[in-house]
Formats: sequence, structure tokens, C-alpha cells
Amino acid sequence: MRILCVIVLFLGVVSIPTLASPGAHGPNGEHLDQKSNKVSGELGRQADGSVLMPMKHQALLAIKTQFVAETTAQKHISLDAIAKPHPDGYAKIQSSSDGRLDAPEVGIRASGTKVNAGDILGFIRYQDTAYELASQNSELIAIRNQIAQTHRDVSRLKKLGDLASKQALEQLETELLSLRQQAGALQTGLEKPEVLIAPISGLLINHGVSKGQWVEAGETLFEIISPDQRLIEASTNDTSLSSKLISAKVNAHPNISLNYIGHSPLLVNGLVHLNFELQNGSENHHLMINQNLSIQVQVNETLKGIVLPENAVVQNQNNLPQVWIKLSAERFLPQLVKYERLQPGLVLITQGLGADNRVVIEGASLLNQVR
Repeated sequence: MRILCVIVLFLGVVSIPTLASPGAHGPNGEHLDQKSNKVSGELGRQADGSVLMPMKHQALLAIKTQFVAETTAQKHISLDAIAKPHPDGYAKIQSSSDGRLDAPEVGIRASGTKVNAGDILGFIRYQDTAYELASQNSELIAIRNQIAQTHRDVSRLKKLGDLASKQALEQLETELLSLRQQAGALQTGLEKPEVLIAPISGLLINHGVSKGQWVEAGETLFEIISPDQRLIEASTNDTSLSSKLISAKVNAHPNISLNYIGHSPLLVNGLVHLNFELQNGSENHHLMINQNLSIQVQVNETLKGIVLPENAVVQNQNNLPQVWIKLSAERFLPQLVKYERLQPGLVLITQGLGADNRVVIEGASLLNQVR
């Protein structure tokens, strides 16, 4: 009987409403724990929306809190962007004439192959029609006959010695040299293929080409992308934003920092394009070409508010942003807030919190699910 009385007494002590402890204040100085007295003392969600949770359960859910204070922070803006190849780290390999593609000794390389500047990617062998080939061969034969005749004339004048005109001899020698150069160029055009050479080092993109394929002049056969360079192109309708930028980061990759290059003077669909490049040390970025991104840019404006981890803000049943305030040892109260995103992982609460609030910074999403 004595043990039963002790248990009853213990439960009575536990169920005493924790409202007796001093509560937190709202943004206008009001006592948050005096907004509603509809607290039953039972664990879990209360009628006023607050949650009662024992300390051991808080430890189990790894709920952590901290006192907040108002501060100033640089304004951040989120922009849609796309990853593109950097002009300095991008090359197109095109044929300058019609012909058939022939492979080098290593074969036709597949997409994703690493190539070095100077590597031979293929050959374009020009193929004439029967008429064109006959015409070029005929021209080559005519030039070779002229070479033979001019060579005989030069030899004849040289045999005359001082009796020969030096001016005539020099003219014939100059003509002979010119004819030999014409014959060499024509012979090269008939026999030597066009060599496709990699102008830069990087990763190869093969546009579906294969050995023996007929290609046309100007057709893109390969592309080479430098793995260490990317151009990040962001879009905005704010034409004055370019003069306020300080820094930028990729939201999905906080370790990637961007350098602002400048903005294009050409409006595209009414939008300004802001161009960024990767900072040194951001080589391991894993950004794909044409990948859609969201970047966070810091601008030269300051805002007042309370800085919190991004995970501290959760959505209520009406999809409105809220944070959880710890009113006492075992009682938590949801509080609607307005906020702006800062750098990745941080937000600035601009409305809804007071400077002395103790806010849940870890475990807010779990606390939000308590019923």
C-alpha cells in the first residue's frame, strides 16, 4: 500500500503543468506561455499546439536548443543557374572539308576518354568524284611536264656559261621553284588527309562518329571539356543586381565557391545573365554540363534578424514556416516566423522571434511530428 501511494504521488508530481517555470517572450515582449492555458499535463501534443516531452525523450531524439540574439547579416538572394563549359576550357573539333573519317592508331575514342592537347583524334580523307579526280590528275601531269621543260631550259643556259643571260637564268630558276611548289601542294591535296588534332586537354565527347563515316565540312565530330573549368550562368530580372554582388555559392554544393566574372549586356527573354566561374580549389565539383543549379549570391545589403540553422525552420500543417521555442524544461511551443535564406545551411529570421527565445536548432523536424 505504501509503494502504491509513492507511485501515485510521483505521477502527480510529473503531471503538474510545467507552466510554473518562467516562459519565453515573443517579438513584442508578450509572454508566450500566457497565450493559452490549455495544457493537460499529458505527454505529447497539447490543445494549444505546444508539446510536452520528458528530458529522456528529448535526449533520445537529440533535440538541441540555443538562446538567440538579434544581429545583422548580409542579404542573400537565390538564383536559378545552369552549368556550361568555360570558353577557355572548351574545344570543338570540326572537319574543314567533306570526306570519310579514318581512325588513328589508337582507334576512335569514346565519350569520357581523357585526351591530351596534340592527340590525333582521326583523319578526314577527301574523296573526289571521278571527274574531279581526273581533272586534278590532269592538272598535276601538266605541271610536272612544265617542270621538266623548265628544268631542261635551266640546264641549257647553265651550259652556255658566260654567254647566257643571267636575268633569263634567274627567271627560269624562279619559275621552276614555283612549279615545284604547285605540284607539291596539289599532290598533298590528292593524297594527304586532314588531321583532327585535340587543341586542349580534357574529357572527350564523341558525337556518334565511327570509322568510315562520311562527314561534311563544318560538322562537329568531337568536343573536349576541361574537367576543372565551368561557367555558371545565372538569370535575374534585376538589372541592378550585378553592381551589388559580393560572393556566390552553389546551394547543393556548399564547398564550391564562385568568382563573379560579369554580366552579359544582352537581355535574353527580358533576363540578365550573370556569369560566374569556379574558384581555385573547387576542382572536385562534379558539375555536369547543362546541369540546372540554384546558387546563393551575397549582395552588398545588410538585414537585421536572428541567424539560425536552416533545419530549425519547419513547415506546419498549413505549410507555413515555424520554429519551436523551448518554454520550460519539458514544454515546446511552435512559433510562426518569416525568414530569408543566407548562405547554404543558414537562415535569417526577420519576424516572429524575440531576442531571449530559446529555439530548437536540432531535432525540430522530429518535434514537429509529435502527435
